[in-house]
Amino acid sequence: MTNDNQFDPTDVDRRRFLKATGLAGAGGMTAMAGCAGGGDDTEEPTDASDGGGDGGDGGGGETTTEDPGEIQEGGTLVWGHSEVTQNLDIHQTATASTGRFLNSVYDPLVGLTRELELSTDPDVASPGLATDWEVSDDLMTYTFTLREDVTFHDGTELTAEDVKYSYDRIADSETGAIMQFVFGSTDSVEVEDDYTVVVNQSERYQPFLRQLAFTGTSIVPAGSGDQLGDEPVGTGPFQFVMRQQGNRAELEAFDDYWGEGPYLDAVEERTVTDPDSRLTGIQEGSYDLINDIPLDDINSVVGNDSDDLKTRTWSPLSWAFLNMNNTEPPFDDPDFRKAVDFCIDKQALVEGALFGNGEPTASPSFPNSAFRNNDLSPREQDFDRAAELFEQSQYDVDEFDLTFKVTTNYPWHVDAATLMQQFFQQAGLNVEIQQLQWSDWLSQVFANGDFTLSMVNFFTFWEPAYLYTSMWTSDGSFNFRGYASDEYDQAVADAAQASGREEAIPLYQEAQSIIHEDVPDVMLWFRDGTLAAKDRVNGLDTALSPNNSELGFGRVWIDQE
Repeated sequence: MTNDNQFDPTDVDRRRFLKATGLAGAGGMTAMAGCAGGGDDTEEPTDASDGGGDGGDGGGGETTTEDPGEIQEGGTLVWGHSEVTQNLDIHQTATASTGRFLNSVYDPLVGLTRELELSTDPDVASPGLATDWEVSDDLMTYTFTLREDVTFHDGTELTAEDVKYSYDRIADSETGAIMQFVFGSTDSVEVEDDYTVVVNQSERYQPFLRQLAFTGTSIVPAGSGDQLGDEPVGTGPFQFVMRQQGNRAELEAFDDYWGEGPYLDAVEERTVTDPDSRLTGIQEGSYDLINDIPLDDINSVVGNDSDDLKTRTWSPLSWAFLNMNNTEPPFDDPDFRKAVDFCIDKQALVEGALFGNGEPTASPSFPNSAFRNNDLSPREQDFDRAAELFEQSQYDVDEFDLTFKVTTNYPWHVDAATLMQQFFQQAGLNVEIQQLQWSDWLSQVFANGDFTLSMVNFFTFWEPAYLYTSMWTSDGSFNFRGYASDEYDQAVADAAQASGREEAIPLYQEAQSIIHEDVPDVMLWFRDGTLAAKDRVNGLDTALSPNNSELGFGRVWIDQE
């Protein structure tokens, strides 16, 4: 990215994308299958030496299920997965679909409770590999103590050398790591002894510790980088066995896992992108669990015990937005973009495309986030106001034939695009819908900026610095729309330099106000999440990760009777 409002990815930006998507031919295919779930309301801790206090959970975040005496071990869970897994390199992959699959293979350094508080407790929803940490008062030095007797799936023992290798690898621009920016202020990663690692910062970066709870910063064995795209190796409850991309993949229980579980012998992923086929498959017994119940069937399936199914719902799973190419006419004009926003009936989209399983939003920060700007609300459809803004802009509405590129990977996006096409026609905009396969959408829209209108959804952005830095800063790794605002960049930079959460909150809220006014994108909705499982599957309340997107099967078990 450049700062002159021209979408011209640098070699590093392009290399990052090509490695993350696999379009460069290295490490298999991946996709930016939406990247983000959960609220972003954690505090920057200074000491977690007892697993509680500021940095710990202190209770309330434990992942407990049935009485341990009731748990039965063994069996294979067959999972009907809604999307195709892509590049299996945990540091490079930009796809939520791959994150769901790899979440049971890897552990990050910092643990996370279901309430999105950082923790050293091994029993939280997403346990970490650090038993404690200390952060200097100036946020310049982070000292981590590792769990002992943790074994990687290749049989080697976890040491501080592995943490240093992992973080140095992510920080290296040649890696194409999706979370490289986390280490943008890191001066060095030093090994103090086998179980102590020290991270020294060149400047204060307030969100640093929280971002070490993301799976994208997971710890891998030293020297393993070249193999991770094809053979993932972590410390998680399951180890990778095989994958036939677009068809099936297998994980097997890791007997030397350091934590509780796993209880299953294996997890078999079956790629089932067609929603109706997933639902039919679990109803007929082909699958034990599916994620993403078809939207038009949710109301009839959820809570219906007659189908021998258990269901779980949560909100939000993801957020979606209308993308406008800010670098090309007519969307390089803020008035034209805002006029488009006034054309759209967001509630009608939720009802028509999501069958009511979601809600409109004006901010991508989730409803329970302390960083959310609750003063913002979705613009109501107002064709008179849209006409005024079109007239105020530098472009005539009827001089453009716009193409709306939408991926069939998300059928509800096609439905939403069809509804928006009708809204735009009422406002005098001529818009043609072009349906693309997911790989074509990634190449054309995300990689090359070859679009005028599009839409996509994102998952797992529970932490505000990751969200607001990567999505809308001038050089953000996910700013494929080419938005550039010095005022916005400064607000986000100031938030990252804040001394603590309370100072950062109003800065992130200011950043939301800026993009709400500039309308680089139109925020559309939060979508609800669902999964269904056969009655014999237990521990479902432990399966959903704190970020509301990834799945973990370490404490799921099957009734063998």
